[in-house]
Amino acid sequence: MFTYETKVRVRYAETDQMGVVHHGNYAQYYEIARTECFEACSGMSYEAMEDEGVMLPILEMTSKFLKPARYNQVLTVKSIVKTLPTVRIKVDYEVYNESNELINVASTTLVFVDKATRKPCHPPESFMKNVRTFFNK
Repeated sequence: MFTYETKVRVRYAETDQMGVVHHGNYAQYYEIARTECFEACSGMSYEAMEDEGVMLPILEMTSKFLKPARYNQVLTVKSIVKTLPTVRIKVDYEVYNESNELINVASTTLVFVDKATRKPCHPPESFMKNVRTFFNK
């Protein structure tokens, strides 16, 4: 299992008239957290993965809203990868407000896709090499 925390400050444009983060913005928070998580555990950016001919589109996303996030709060988005990726990788998320209250839980499932054929494939070995170290501990 690998867990990584990312801080995200809520911008004014992400809130509605009530000063609450619009639900559609959470997908961006998950993406920010996920890309930082993948880079931290693999040492490889999305750009480097695409240079190796592999893309990583979203297959599925779920999100449950427990409490509102508000303008200018610094949120902690915890990304959790529980199983070693194969053709798919699932990331769970926990979002906390500044009072360390859990305000959102979510998950995304992504598929490794060959850039040329657009068909599912295994992750690049350069990605997996470092990721395996977190699951062998």
